[in-house]
Amino acid sequence: MNHMGLHTSDYATMVLYLLAVVALGAWFSRGEQNTETYLLGGRSMRWWVVGISYMVSLLSTASIVSIPGYAYAHGVTMALKMLLVPVVAVGAFYIFTRFYFRSGTFTPFQYLESRFDGRVRALAAGLYLVTRISYLAVVLFSSAIVFEGTSNWPAEWTILLIGTIGIGYTVVGGIRAVIWTDFTQFLILVVGLGIVVFKSMQKVPGGAVGIVEYAFQNGRGMPELTQASFWSFDPHVDITLWMLIGLVVGQYFFYSSSDQIAIQRLLSTSGYQQAKRSLFMAVALNVVIAMMLWFLGLAMFAFYAYQPPDLRPSSPDLALFQFISTELPSPLPGLILSAMLAAVMSTLDSGMNSLATVATKDFYLRFYRPSASEHVQVRFSRWMTLIIGLFSVAAAIGIARVSKSVGSTIMEAAEVWMALMNVLPPIFLLGMTSRRATAGHALMAALVGWAVTVAMTVWYFSSQTTDQPISFLYVGSAGLVVTLIVGCSLAWFAKPLPADQLEQLTLWTWKKDEAHDE
Repeated sequence: MNHMGLHTSDYATMVLYLLAVVALGAWFSRGEQNTETYLLGGRSMRWWVVGISYMVSLLSTASIVSIPGYAYAHGVTMALKMLLVPVVAVGAFYIFTRFYFRSGTFTPFQYLESRFDGRVRALAAGLYLVTRISYLAVVLFSSAIVFEGTSNWPAEWTILLIGTIGIGYTVVGGIRAVIWTDFTQFLILVVGLGIVVFKSMQKVPGGAVGIVEYAFQNGRGMPELTQASFWSFDPHVDITLWMLIGLVVGQYFFYSSSDQIAIQRLLSTSGYQQAKRSLFMAVALNVVIAMMLWFLGLAMFAFYAYQPPDLRPSSPDLALFQFISTELPSPLPGLILSAMLAAVMSTLDSGMNSLATVATKDFYLRFYRPSASEHVQVRFSRWMTLIIGLFSVAAAIGIARVSKSVGSTIMEAAEVWMALMNVLPPIFLLGMTSRRATAGHALMAALVGWAVTVAMTVWYFSSQTTDQPISFLYVGSAGLVVTLIVGCSLAWFAKPLPADQLEQLTLWTWKKDEAHDE
């Protein structure tokens, strides 16, 4: 094996990539911009580039670190969720997305005010801002794991470098810069992952078949499927069928109902049908990339099984990146690490731009300056992008300094951060499917759901020090189910609202409009 570290040509490759990203941001900053162009690309972005951006923006280094690391340590039972993704993602799109195109909205939270009232909109948008900023910090910290595993870079330097460049081109170029850099980053990511897959098959006896056979014979396949506990509801079991279903439903209902990052991309297309094409493309690409990452986790397990113990990675999350730096000739590590940079910067730029949109449209324009001009709104959006980016960088550095152990639990950390957001999809679903639900019902359901989620989070962390820890997959699922049950139960005993009050706001009062729906 080679010594761990990067060569000059690797760094040169990454520098060229970063310069190209900055140049793209400068290119798209040309011309006068209003909120339609800065935040939604003039609602004229091509469906295929939006589909790629949609997929890449939701595929962060948290996924690139955690999926191979989880497969290396535990196996690929969780990969079964990819069988559910196409069905759930497409179903969620058909339920939620039409409402946002009909109203010409900038954010999904504007729908909540039309359906319920301003309190529900503000509460949901505020929760989204807080939790998504926290998630961006986790993603930035996960990027430090990449460079720790390849070149022993200090986490703070990695976070500052990626954060500064991502903030720069997002502030300048807006959503068009974000989407087209996502496209460029996708190309680099596919090439990079493809090279690692090919090289790993060369390094393990028997190639792809040998990797899978060795992993499955040594407890890294799907051993849970033969255990009765997999089919149970026991929260102390690491993985059950019901946890996987809850995880996929929670994620994709969130993406289609209330995740500004995903919805903003679809709204940047020219219409509903174009958005549908973008979604279908994103789902297909997501399945392919995810399966590559799960395979790489098995490949790393098989490869290091043949190495001396002192050469094996100190953490499962580091295995892939140690392999990249020690087993691939320069400048391939630089190219592949550029792909890793691409993933984290895509999530970062998407998050900053989307959160700035929520801050501008759901708070600044609504509560502070309702008559603000387009010029003022764009300027405020840029300032919010900067502030959100700096806060995320500072929070990520804080995580790196106080919790070195987070690197080995990236998947758990990401899911726990996302748990509170699982309360949002039931609120949208309640509004779109019930003719009886009121703002009071939505607020009560949300508060109960958040209380349950907080209680589950406390239970999760406290249980980790006992001999019966609960699975992190239960933290978010409980809040989602409870919120939906409470909201539907309260609405069941209420009188139906007047039909004119609900026109075009529920699935039952929806009237097709060819101009918007075709």
